[in-house]
Amino acid sequence: MLAVAQASTLDRYTNNFSLFFLLEEFRPPHYPARLAVHSHAFFEVDADEIGADLEVRLLLLRGAEIVFASDSVAVKPAGERHRVRIGGLAIPEPGQFRVAVEWRRAGSEAAWTREAVTWPVKANSPLQ
Repeated sequence: MLAVAQASTLDRYTNNFSLFFLLEEFRPPHYPARLAVHSHAFFEVDADEIGADLEVRLLLLRGAEIVFASDSVAVKPAGERHRVRIGGLAIPEPGQFRVAVEWRRAGSEAAWTREAVTWPVKANSPLQ
């Protein structure tokens, strides 16, 4: 699962999380736009990845073109499922984009593995 939202909460008793103000379309005052949002990625972890040091990053895609890549975030899954929250998103200009997530083993120069799921974001022209 992948989603972009302005706010979220995690229930410490049930380990359930809630997302608020999901971002699908916006109109900033100017471009490039730096958004104060969080992208949430929820991974199902293979047995050989539990306890492994991994890196995760966000991408902003226009078609196949990468127009923004976040800094990587270190993660170490402790179980079969793992949630990652990455803050910030930079949108260079108006258009139709997709947010994607990639991961790889930490400390390696291995190619990133891109997850198939994406989140659509439409960036409208600024108001005049």
